[in-house]
Amino acid sequence: MAKKKNKGIMQVLMVMTYKSFPIYVRLINEDVFIWDVISDGQLFSSYLVISPVKGQKKLSKAEKDEVIKMCYAGAAATVDNILGVELSDKEQDMIDKFEEAKLNIKKGEA
Repeated sequence: MAKKKNKGIMQVLMVMTYKSFPIYVRLINEDVFIWDVISDGQLFSSYLVISPVKGQKKLSKAEKDEVIKMCYAGAAATVDNILGVELSDKEQDMIDKFEEAKLNIKKGEA
């Protein structure tokens, strides 16, 4: 008998630790990627909504992998913030560019 693939609403895509903090990356439906970090009984969480390009119905495996990396990077940055780690100028510049791009996408300028 063939193994059935889970077709539920939520999938756990990654469970890892970063500096001993657990990080969870989940997918809700087909386009909402959520990351969670647990610290001292508190939950830190955020999400990205990533839809397939026009003409496609689903994200490719490579596209999903890239979104998982972005979620992990966001969660790791949160852990660093919790721990009070200072960012280098280069890292801060990358974050600033990412945040600017996010705002441009929301405004429809991308």
